[in-house]
Amino acid sequence: MTDVVSYPKGDLRRMLSVLAAIDSIPDATLVKVVAKTGLDNKTVSNLITQAGEQAGVKITKAGPVYTLESWGPIIKRSGAKMALTGALNTPSVEVLP
Repeated sequence: MTDVVSYPKGDLRRMLSVLAAIDSIPDATLVKVVAKTGLDNKTVSNLITQAGEQAGVKITKAGPVYTLESWGPIIKRSGAKMALTGALNTPSVEVLP
């Protein structure tokens, strides 16, 4: 059983769930992240790479253990948590010029 809701392919929350899993699991290995997110090994590995390349997230790997060193300049930890908990699912408001 996974701890994180399943999101469709291409959904940003898939990447956020991987980052949140790495951030929250002590000694986060690929096996543990896969178990927590419900995603397969290849998808998790690809999302970790994408997070670094596309969002400047800094993840280090020492042996089998991943560590999230920095969420980078684009993603904020608090915003990621809000997206994963559904807090951002509010009606959009039109901004007038």
